Amino acid sequence: MKRRPSLRLRLTVSYGALFFVVGFLLLALGYLLLRQVAIRDPGELANRTARELHLSHTYLQQHISSPSGGQQTVGAFMRQVQDQVISEVLRALIGVTFWALAVATLVSVVAGWWMAGRMLRPVQEISAVARRLSASTLHERIDLKGPKDELRQLADTFDAMLGRLEAAFVAQREFVSNASHELRTPLAIMRTELDVTLADPATSADDLRHMAETIRSAIARSEDVIDKLLVLAESEDLVEHDAVDLARVAEGVVEHHARAADARGLKFQVSAQPSSVLGDEALLERLADNLVDNAVRYALPGSVIEVAVGTDEGDHVVLRVANDGDVISPDEVPRLFERFYRRGTSRSRHTGGSGLGLAIVAAVAQVHGGRVSGEAPPNGGLVVTVTLPGSTAPLDPSRTPSA
Repeated sequence: MKRRPSLRLRLTVSYGALFFVVGFLLLALGYLLLRQVAIRDPGELANRTARELHLSHTYLQQHISSPSGGQQTVGAFMRQVQDQVISEVLRALIGVTFWALAVATLVSVVAGWWMAGRMLRPVQEISAVARRLSASTLHERIDLKGPKDELRQLADTFDAMLGRLEAAFVAQREFVSNASHELRTPLAIMRTELDVTLADPATSADDLRHMAETIRSAIARSEDVIDKLLVLAESEDLVEHDAVDLARVAEGVVEHHARAADARGLKFQVSAQPSSVLGDEALLERLADNLVDNAVRYALPGSVIEVAVGTDEGDHVVLRVANDGDVISPDEVPRLFERFYRRGTSRSRHTGGSGLGLAIVAAVAQVHGGRVSGEAPPNGGLVVTVTLPGSTAPLDPSRTPSA
């Protein structure tokens, strides 16, 4: 494959060629203008010279011997000399100017080579950093100094991209580590139960039943983690764009969790106004389900869970779920939406939580163009508010939430 010249060489050749063409045009224009001015009135220079020398018209009309023989006036002789001088000057000018153009073009090529190298130095720095990049060196930055021109903007954009890549790699490593741990723990539980049961020769039917129940619980936990990981993966791309009544979805989710709430003595206080959003109904159901499930799981027994759906002044649909519970530090609230994050013992593994519920809520809200926020009241509990863009599309009354 034929190697293409470097960008620096191509820029240098372009500078030199441009300088040569412009210089040639300027010299040609100067030559034509000089020639036009010099020969526009062939006798004007002779007459002007005679006036400067105070020669009278009579003197100019006097005849003198011509070198070629015969007689001619002084004025005619001066015009001949003028024509000859102009011809020699123009002839000499052509040679001198072309030599000057050649030298100037050579100087422009050298200067263009230096200038191109200087201008491309930031690009070389970007290329050098890019060549050194790997998963372990994403912390490096170009940090280009100088004026905020296009190259500085390119370097800053590259640095910002490196920052996002570094954060993504860190999040990916943490996610893989946490996911592996979450999936390995149920397997370890099942293996321990099997080993202990099989190692005891006097294992009874009750022991076997206890082992089976433990293994079943571990399998259910693994399925729950896998299901939530799949939801997170699916929430990265919004496939369906239907008009969904979020109020109807929330009411269906509340009805689905009514039995679990009754078992803990919890009451629901629902305020739902028909509110249309454009998106994937299955994902929106999972969003509402995770919010209500989180509230039911960690609310204080005998308390009230508030579920409200409505619109704000900006025509956004707002879903708000509030519950009474343990006191949470305001600084800890943003971490509740991180994947696999659990706080204290109230959200430990024995509650069955995987630390993915609110992370799914944040991911689904984001893919729908919305946002999620949390608030920790001073007297305890958690208030989660999801804000989604409203939709003016008509709702399909035949669609009901599949809680």
